[in-house]
Amino acid sequence: MSGNPASSLRVLIVGVVVAAMVYGAALTLALTRNLGSTAAIIVLIVGAVLLPVSLFIVRRRMWQPLSEIERGIRRVSDGDLSTQVPVSRSDELGTVAGHFNQMTRVLRDRAEEQGRFAAAGELLSGVAHEVNNPLMAIASHAELRLADAHLTAEQRNEMQSILRQAQRAAKLLRGLLRFVRAGEKRAARVNMNDVVRSAIDLVSYRFGVDEISIEGRLDPELPIVVGDANRLEQVVVNLLSNALDALRQVKPPRRLIVDSFTDDTGGRVCVTVTDNGPGVAAEIAPRLFRPFASTKGHKGTGLGLYISRQLVREAQGELELVKLEQPGARFMIWLPTRHEAVPTAPAATPQPAQAAPAAVPAAAPSGTLGGVRILLVDDEELIRRPMARFLGKRGAEIKEAGDGLAALDRLREGFQPHVILADLRMPKMDGAEFYQQLQRQQPALADRVLFLSGDITHLAGRGLAEVPRDRVLVKPVELAELERRIVTFVQEKAA
Repeated sequence: MSGNPASSLRVLIVGVVVAAMVYGAALTLALTRNLGSTAAIIVLIVGAVLLPVSLFIVRRRMWQPLSEIERGIRRVSDGDLSTQVPVSRSDELGTVAGHFNQMTRVLRDRAEEQGRFAAAGELLSGVAHEVNNPLMAIASHAELRLADAHLTAEQRNEMQSILRQAQRAAKLLRGLLRFVRAGEKRAARVNMNDVVRSAIDLVSYRFGVDEISIEGRLDPELPIVVGDANRLEQVVVNLLSNALDALRQVKPPRRLIVDSFTDDTGGRVCVTVTDNGPGVAAEIAPRLFRPFASTKGHKGTGLGLYISRQLVREAQGELELVKLEQPGARFMIWLPTRHEAVPTAPAATPQPAQAAPAAVPAAAPSGTLGGVRILLVDDEELIRRPMARFLGKRGAEIKEAGDGLAALDRLREGFQPHVILADLRMPKMDGAEFYQQLQRQQPALADRVLFLSGDITHLAGRGLAEVPRDRVLVKPVELAELERRIVTFVQEKAA
């Protein structure tokens, strides 16, 4: 067919309909006006030829392409993102088939990217334990040295610098873990200022490299909202990252402005992220929050803003782009304030009734570790030894074990601790398995376990009993903080 290929299918359909109408009219005329048998036969023959031909053309031009597209959609719904359908013509169905093939290519590319992101998250989660352990060893040795009254001023400054850098690295790693492994949705009372500060910490390494100044004001009296803090942090990180990418396209001064405030009625909290970059192109702005719409070309997934808006809407809020007079872009997160109490999940899963508990030592004196018996279970000697030395200097009686099996042996030998400090990741028997064994054999001692973990996502082991979240200390933990937690824990158990 000649002319516009996009109209060829419409011409075909119209032609078939007209042919059917002409044939019907001719047949009706032949029957109502009693045409001669020859004329009637001619009409029937013409119709008998035209209708099958028309149906064949319709089947070839419409039915088969539609069937191919339907089979392709079915394969995609079954998870085959490599599906492609033949594009044999340049009419409307050919255009639909071409769009379908482009869609599956985009979906396949995005799935591969998401797979890499997921793999990176798993890798980071696994590596976190191996990174946090040496960080805690470094920090612990630095703290022990700082406790030495005979240090010179120069040595003290060096140790303080080492401790600060170890704590800085640990804070960044914890933030990355929290970001990539958000876990299940957990609605809670959230201060958006805390969310913004955590998000800024995650991207702050780019400020100096890209010569970007950060400004703005966070309202110190910002009302509480209800939502998942990790998911809201994901939204703010995405907005900040987009702004930083945009600012790299302009020459300094590069400004990033983050504000928080409430609306005039006080019923909504707003967080704004503003930059003085090139802004959002007019042709992209209307579809900016749609899937696969990206301002970064092939470098972007086109899903960040779409997912961010969905996450904000899950919290009954809205994410919008505001047009500015000057160059740049401003995104606004609106969330309703909440004043009612928010129900929270129990800190620990209730356990079934157990047999009569084993004897548990009497409570230790409050406010000190004098007389407190502690079983320290960690496979890393470079961590275990400084902790044991520190707690021993605070008056505690320490027994050490390199894994859960060794810890059970210490308990069978008759040692009855006030507190058991157990790492979650260990060879032979990890902390979760050890905890489950205690629940079965000595449930009273299971209630006296505090957990150490370099990976905040490793809170249960292979379908074992859930580890109480409020009893997990994330490595690297400062030794002074560890002492405070132990004292508080012992006092709570004695109450």
